[in-house]
This record gives sequence, structure tokens and C-alpha cells, in this order.
Amino acid sequence: MPGFSSRGVFLSYRREDAAPYARLLQYQLSERFPAAHVFMDLDSIEAGLDFAQVITEAVDSCAVLVALIGREWATLADEGGRRRLDDPDDFVRFEVRTALERGVRVIPVLVDGAKPLRRQQLPADLRKLARLNALELSYGRYQYDADRLLDLIKEVLAEGPAAVPGPPPAADAGARVPTRAGGSAPGEPAQKGPATARSDPARVTRILADAERAAQSITNERMQATALATIAAQLAATDPGRAARLIADAERIARSITDEDSVGALAEMAKALAATDPGRAALLIADAERLAQSMTDGYVKARALADVAEELAATDPGRAESLAQAITDEDAKARALATIAKQLAAADPDRAESLAQAITDKFLRASALATIAKQLAAADPDRAARLIAGAERAAQSITDGYVKARALADVAEKLAATDPDRAAWRIADAERTAQAITDEFLRASALAAVAGKLPAADPDRARLTAGAERAAQSITGGFLKAGALADVVEALAAADPDRAEPLARSITDESVRSCALADVAKNMAATDPDRAERIAQSITDGFWKAIVLVRLAEA
Repeated sequence: MPGFSSRGVFLSYRREDAAPYARLLQYQLSERFPAAHVFMDLDSIEAGLDFAQVITEAVDSCAVLVALIGREWATLADEGGRRRLDDPDDFVRFEVRTALERGVRVIPVLVDGAKPLRRQQLPADLRKLARLNALELSYGRYQYDADRLLDLIKEVLAEGPAAVPGPPPAADAGARVPTRAGGSAPGEPAQKGPATARSDPARVTRILADAERAAQSITNERMQATALATIAAQLAATDPGRAARLIADAERIARSITDEDSVGALAEMAKALAATDPGRAALLIADAERLAQSMTDGYVKARALADVAEELAATDPGRAESLAQAITDEDAKARALATIAKQLAAADPDRAESLAQAITDKFLRASALATIAKQLAAADPDRAARLIAGAERAAQSITDGYVKARALADVAEKLAATDPDRAAWRIADAERTAQAITDEFLRASALAAVAGKLPAADPDRARLTAGAERAAQSITGGFLKAGALADVVEALAAADPDRAEPLARSITDESVRSCALADVAKNMAATDPDRAERIAQSITDGFWKAIVLVRLAEA
């Protein structure tokens, strides 16, 4: 039997309740850590081999075991009605037990709304698992959750063989409004609708009161602080007393967070308040920076500084750049530099180009260069053409089909106004790349992302979205199907809300459905505010409901 030689990542899961998550994570792990072996599906060990030996060797070769725990992880039964976890030879039990016994880092990950494990649920040899803080993985904030897990795995792999078991305290969600892999779907409203909420002060007051109630129901501190600050900013002109109370509540919540999420929460509050209370915003971002600088863990500090730099980019790009250049982690640095370069594109294109060229991530470099080119197209078409060529080279050099399709579509969007023929070629390249993806979820998501970069009235947008929907409907895994359908909804929302709404409501996962309905409501805020409000009021997730209602009040 071939031996396991490289330090890798072991994905332990039950197919019945976490297979879609494992499949997607395997793909992302292989892309992000190509030198690390990813072990999964050892329940298909070939006949004649000792499963205990195979699993033990695989676990021994890994720096970390990720235990994906779905809603039925502890309760699934075998054909005789016996709980699988009570069988000492259960593959999952053996995998986790082996990792715990041999000092391999174990990261419990609660998927699809699973509850934390209790000691009394577990056999004696797994009870330590209940003491380990767990991360979460859900579609509604998948990009943040997955990035957090991948970042932690990266940190563990960098530690070397002497990793200490157990992850750091979990945080539930990200600073920004969560985004999916398909990215944003900018669209063009087909026609002007009726009077918006802004023209009816009584309606604005009612909507913001509903938004506040929704925000108060949010259990994640970081998301709650962000939602309250966003509502406060909207109230500042009409009800400054109430706005001040909400800001105080948001700040108290943000400062109560005990890990690096406190930095993100303070930075987001600063962003929300920048236009209405710039003095308070400056103090908050300064506090966020001091807190980030005080962190002793190098990798956590890098991520926190990147959060601060991104939020500073709009108000103090010089300080933002100084922070970004000091970040030692390349992924975090690239993210911050891309944000700053885009922010500087109009005011200081020379500096923006210099920053963009220094970005190591090809997708982010292509996006930054294309953004600068779009800004320069009218004033300096030759330079814009050179920058676009650089963006195209970066996009074409990406080996991952999903990321490449998105990068090409992003370049095409930036080209559309000045060189529509070339933009059409890039869209065609992006579509061919997306169609070549064999994974149904990633193909559907890529096609939806490409469609979302086209104008709402473009017939190719409807055609690509229909293809994405067909691919999504063919997926059998519940989580992946829900995610793919939500990506399709995002692409449909601006162009065909009548199709987007029922498709969003057909999604069975509650958090994913809330995210999809939020996309529909936000796109209808200006054209059909009554319908947008009805959709917003039907959203069950407090964060999404609050954010959409604020959008309606702004419209």
C-alpha cells in the first residue's frame, strides 16, 4: 500500500449530512494549498486493506483534521437502528478518535445550522471534541466562513508538526455584508417605478423602526454592531437622538467582542458613519488600528490590519497604503492593496497602477488594473489599453476555471463602455471557461457570475442565466443546489425580478433563501418599493432583513 508522506488536511464527515460542504472544501483546499494532500472519502477503502491502518497513516500524515458536523452527525443510525457513533468501528468515530489520541489539530466545524456537541452525546473517547470551540459553515455567509476556516488551516500548516490541538474561539460571521463566490451582480433597472420610500417620511420612519427590531434580534455581535451602525447613519439627519443611542449600542457591542472580529466591527462602524459623523468615524477607525497593532499573533494581526486598511482606503488612502505595505501575509496584503488601488484609480492613477502591479493574487490584480483602465479610458485611451492588456494577461494566466471565468467577466464589464467588441470576446472566453467546468455547482455559479456582468437588457444575460439555472437544478446535493440557485437569483434580480423572486422562495435552506430574497428586494427598492418591502418583511434572517430595510429607506 502506498504510504502517506506529505503533511496534509483530513476532511472527516458523514455523507448524509455534510457531503456538499466536504466536496466544496476539498476543491478550495486543493486550490489554495496545492502542496498539501487532502484526504477524504476513506470510507471507500478498497477490499483487503486494514481500515484502521489506512486511516491511522492518513491522519498521522496530516497537520489538521477538519470534523464537519452536520445536523445528524451524532444521531444517524445503521440498518439495525443502532446509532453509528456508538460503533467503535464507525469510520467517522475512528477518524476523530485517532486524531485526538495522536495530537493532530482537530477543528470542529458546524455545518448547515448544526448545534454544538454536548459531552453526553458522545462516546467516552470523543468527549474531548465537545470541549473544542467550533467554527461554523453556512451558505448565507459562506465566503466569510470558508475563508475563516481556510485561514486557520493555513496558520496550522505554517506552524509545523507541533501544532496545539483546538481552534481559537469561533466567531460567527464576517464584517462585511456576506458575499458569495459569484460576486456582485450590478444591473440596470428596466424602467422607473413608483415613488420611493424616501418621499414618504412616515414610511421611512416605520421601515427604520422595523430595521431596528430586526437588528436587535441578531445574535452575532459583529453583524449586529454593523447593522445598528448602518441604521444609525440613516437616522442621523432626522432623529439624531435615536441615532446616537444606536451608535452607543453598536459601539458597546463591538467593544465586547473578545477576538479579532472586534477590529472588523469597529472598522465597519467607522465606514457606516463616515458620511454622517466623520469625527466619530475617525475615532473608531483609530481604535480599530490600535487594537489590530496590539495583536500578538502575526497572522491574526495581518488580517485585522487588512480590515482597517480597506476601510481607510476611501478616507485616508495614504495611511491605508502604509498599513497594507506593512502586512506580512500575502493574501491579506493583496486584498488590502486591491481595495486601495481601486479607490485611488480616479484621483491618483499613477499610484493606483503601482499598487495594482504589486498585487500577487492574479484575480485581484486583473480586477484592479481593469478598474484603473476604466477610469482612464476617456482621458488617456492608450494607457487604458495597456492596463486592460495587463488585466487580460493576468486573467488568462489563472489556472482555476472558476476563478478565471470570473476574472475574464470582470475585465469585460470594465471594457463594455469603451470597447464593446473586445468586451464581447472576453465574455465569450469567460463563458467557454465556465462551460468547461465539470463540477455542477461551480459551473452554475460561474455562469451566473458571467451573466451578472452583462447589462440587464442584454439577451446574452438571459441566455447565460438560463444555462446557470439548468445547471443548478441538476444538482442533487441540497446545500450545493441551494447555493447555486441563490447565485442564479443574484444574476436574475436586476434583469428579471418576476423570475428571481419565486426562484428565491423555492430554496429550501432558510439562511440561503434569506440571502437570495435580499438580493431581489435590494434590486427592486427603486423601481417597486411596495413589493420590495413585502419581500424584505418576509425575510427571516435578522441581518439581511435589517440591511434590506435600510436600503429601502435610502431609495
